[in-house]
Amino acid sequence: MTLRAALHWAILLALSGIFSGLLLLVQLPAALLLGPMIAAILFAVSGRKLSIHSWLFAFAQSMIGLLMARALTLSVLREIGLHWPIFVTGVFSVILISFGLGWVLARLRVMPGSTALWGSSPGAASAMTLLCESFGADQRLVAFMLYLRVVLVALATSIVAHFATHGQHGGTLPHAIHADSPLWLTPLLAAAATLLGQYTRLPAGPLLLSMVFGMVGQDGFGFHFALPSWLLAPSYVLVGWTIGLRFTADILRHVWRALPAVTLSSCTLIGVCALLAWPIAHLAHVDLLSAYLATSPGGADSVAIIAASNPVDMPFVMAMQVARFLMLMVVAPSIATLLARFLPTE
Repeated sequence: MTLRAALHWAILLALSGIFSGLLLLVQLPAALLLGPMIAAILFAVSGRKLSIHSWLFAFAQSMIGLLMARALTLSVLREIGLHWPIFVTGVFSVILISFGLGWVLARLRVMPGSTALWGSSPGAASAMTLLCESFGADQRLVAFMLYLRVVLVALATSIVAHFATHGQHGGTLPHAIHADSPLWLTPLLAAAATLLGQYTRLPAGPLLLSMVFGMVGQDGFGFHFALPSWLLAPSYVLVGWTIGLRFTADILRHVWRALPAVTLSSCTLIGVCALLAWPIAHLAHVDLLSAYLATSPGGADSVAIIAASNPVDMPFVMAMQVARFLMLMVVAPSIATLLARFLPTE
């Protein structure tokens, strides 16, 4: 590492500490995610180039997957299975609304047709970015649209959670989760999921595999693994940095004209999903904040971090988020291809 690069990392770390500290002072949830994310965005748009090694981000995703696994026990999943119509309705409603907004962006020629459709996917950002190029979409523009919404959703859900809980739960560092299993089991599971996820090239593999490993370990073998703060906190920071550093000055210059419309589309989707949370909360007998987080069209990892910072129904939130991720992997290419047929030729 050169002296210049080391200086850049030091500046990013200092900015992240400042923003995280300010967010902690106002008791905003997930300060260790949002602070580094904001710092990384400012750093990236200033023209300085840094990147998080893919293996580090994969390990951070694995830790978030284990956090999700702690909430998704088999008994909880069986209970959710009894209410499958609610999950199917919630998942498909968000997917159809998202692609509908993407179709409108394409019709208005804000973005090229297939790019607008793929960029409107409600989650699974890393997977959609990898898949879209095979279907004729501009990968850079799709990534910008997806990660802009991830940032907006993270900010919106944190603010909503702050006011919903009257600021009593958000402004804290990650809570350590203690267990009777050996402490080395946690990094071992995360490392195994990271290695397998990277080598199999499975979209969001580390996140999904660590979640599966964690569920099998705790329900199949009785391993109740610990999640210490010294592993969770750096994982939150790495996720925030990875998202924020994608917003380079080159990409922003390329999409500057479309930025207002894309931002409005994302905010509209966030608002519609918030309205959708009302009937889901009533039908599923969960609190409104849990239903709101469950329908939020952002990344499952960032939503998991925010949910873990608040008194919500974590199993319900994670089950809905994971169900939508898996459904997107199955139906997104077909929906994007179908809707593209109803667009004028470019």
